[in-house]
Amino acid sequence: MSSYIAIGLMSGSSLDGLDICCAEFLGDLSSDIWSHRIIKACTVPYSEPWAERLRTASDLCGEDLIRLHVDYGHFLGQNVRKFIDDNKIESVHLVSSHGHTVFHQPTHGLTFQLGEGETIASYVRCMVVNNFRTKDVALHGQGAPLVPMGEMCLFTQYDLCLNLGGIANVSIRDRNEAYDVCVCNMALNFLAQRLDTRLRFDEDGAAAKSGSVLESVLGDLNSLQYYNELPPKSLGREWFEEYMRPILDVKRFRINDLLCTMVEHIAQQITAAVKKSSEGMSVQSRSLLVTGGGTLNIHLLDRLRSMLNAEFANAINIVEIEEDMINYKEALVFGFLGLRCLLGLVNISKDVTGAERDSIAGSIHFGTDLAPLNNQFAREFKFNFRKVSNAACWKDSFKQS
Repeated sequence: MSSYIAIGLMSGSSLDGLDICCAEFLGDLSSDIWSHRIIKACTVPYSEPWAERLRTASDLCGEDLIRLHVDYGHFLGQNVRKFIDDNKIESVHLVSSHGHTVFHQPTHGLTFQLGEGETIASYVRCMVVNNFRTKDVALHGQGAPLVPMGEMCLFTQYDLCLNLGGIANVSIRDRNEAYDVCVCNMALNFLAQRLDTRLRFDEDGAAAKSGSVLESVLGDLNSLQYYNELPPKSLGREWFEEYMRPILDVKRFRINDLLCTMVEHIAQQITAAVKKSSEGMSVQSRSLLVTGGGTLNIHLLDRLRSMLNAEFANAINIVEIEEDMINYKEALVFGFLGLRCLLGLVNISKDVTGAERDSIAGSIHFGTDLAPLNNQFAREFKFNFRKVSNAACWKDSFKQS
C-alpha cells in the first residue's frame, strides 16, 4: 500500500467560499483499492468584493476575464500556502484545484474554471493539477459531474451518494450512473439574499419552513424540460439564470413562500431520481450518503426524508456522517482526482459523462522546488506516465482521430 498526501481545493456555484481539504490516501495501484482520512480542512469565506467578482465573471470582456483568472490563481495559491503553514503540514505530494466555474456549456463544447494553474504553482513546492473538465467536454461528454469517480472509489459502502451543493447531484453505484439532479443551494442562497442582503444562506431552512408552497410556481419548476432528459446530463449557472430564475419572481411572490416552494421542488426531484434509480430492482434497504452545504438545511433534509419514507416505506436509509465529510467531500474528491491524474489512472468515467471514452484529465504544473522530483512519489509519477504513454490504446487513439 502506498500513502499520498493531497490538498484539494473546491469553490462551488453557491459562492460560500473556498474549501481546502488535506487528506491522506492509501492505495494499491494494481488493485485500485483505496482508503482515505481527512487530516485538516477549512473554508475560507469569500469577502463581498471577491464574491461579487466571481458572481459577475461571466459578464467580463476577454482581457478582464484573463486578469480575474490570474488574480484568482493568486488567491488560491496564497490561501493554500497559508493553510499549509498554519497547520504545519510538512509533506504534501500535490495540490489539486477544481477552480471556480464561470461557463459550463457542454453542448457548445465549452467549460471554463477560474484559477490559473501556473500561478497557483508559484506558491507551493509540490505539483499542482487543475482544469479537470475540458478534456471530457472535448470528447463530447458533459464534463460533469466529476465527483462520482471519487465516490465510487472512496465510498463503496453506500448504494447512493447525494451531494447538496449549488447543484444537487446523485451517484448510483449499482448502475455506475451519476448526473446533476436539480439546482439546489444556488437557488436557495439567491432567494435568501433577496430576503436580507446580509444573509449568505437560509440558516437551518428557517425562512423556508415559515413559508407556504406556491403550487403554480412548483408546477412551473417541475415542468422544466431538463427533468424529461435522460442522463448523462449536467447543469450550470447559465441554466439557472435562463430557465429557473424567471420562475422565482421575487417581485410577485413572498420570498419565504418561494424558499418553501424551492425546498419542495428539490426534495421532489431528488425523490424522483432515487425512484428512477430503483426501477427494476427489489428495494429491501438502500443506503444514501448525503453531503454538501445543503445537508445543514434542516427543513430540506426533513422534507427529503419524509418524501423518501413515503415513497419507499422507510427502505432508504439516509446515512449520518461526520461534519468534516459533509462539508469537505468535494474538496477531498478533487484531491483524489488530481492524484489519479499524476498516477496515470482514469479519473473521468464515460459512463457518467457520456464522453466517447474514459480519460485521465487534468493539467499538471510543477511547483517552485525541483528537489522533490527525485522522491518516491515523483518516481511513481514518471513510471506511470511512461506506462500510459506506451499503452496500445493510447497509440490507437491517434488512428481514430
